[in-house]
Amino acid sequence: MSTGLPNPISPTVDDVAALIRARTKDNNGNEVGTFTDDTRPTAAQAQQAIDHQVVLLHTKVGAIGDGCAAVATLAAAYGAAAEIELSYFPEQARTDRSPYTYLIARWEEYLDGLVACVEGNLPSDGDDGDLAAGLRYGTVDAISGTVSAYYTGRTWPPLPPWPEPPTVEPVEAVDD
Repeated sequence: MSTGLPNPISPTVDDVAALIRARTKDNNGNEVGTFTDDTRPTAAQAQQAIDHQVVLLHTKVGAIGDGCAAVATLAAAYGAAAEIELSYFPEQARTDRSPYTYLIARWEEYLDGLVACVEGNLPSDGDDGDLAAGLRYGTVDAISGTVSAYYTGRTWPPLPPWPEPPTVEPVEAVDD
């Protein structure tokens, strides 16, 4: 899946290995600190997981500018590490013997940060030092009150209780 072109948000194999060092053992059981041809996964397989995460991030948030590249790189690294855990050590990922749940939680945090960064909703120093200069207002989903009342069974404002209908006494028929 790799295009061979450098991607500014793509973490290195070493970046991913730093997150899951215990998975960088060679055929002799020695921890080598990075993925190589002698580790499981290999460096090429780790690079494939990285490529998957870069594509996933672009799919989720669109174009990623230079200002958001650092958080995107971290998100891709954590996502690739989680993918490696799930792909190569699934029996451990289902138990407490794997950092998979930790990696996914961190990936989700970085993904949320990346979304906020791409949308421009992170404070930044503007030219005049104003921290709010980088804030952008998002959109609000406005749901029709009629539709909302229909689907929820509630109305707003609440309707007053209906008055009781007047009781009508039966009228006796008069013969003419």
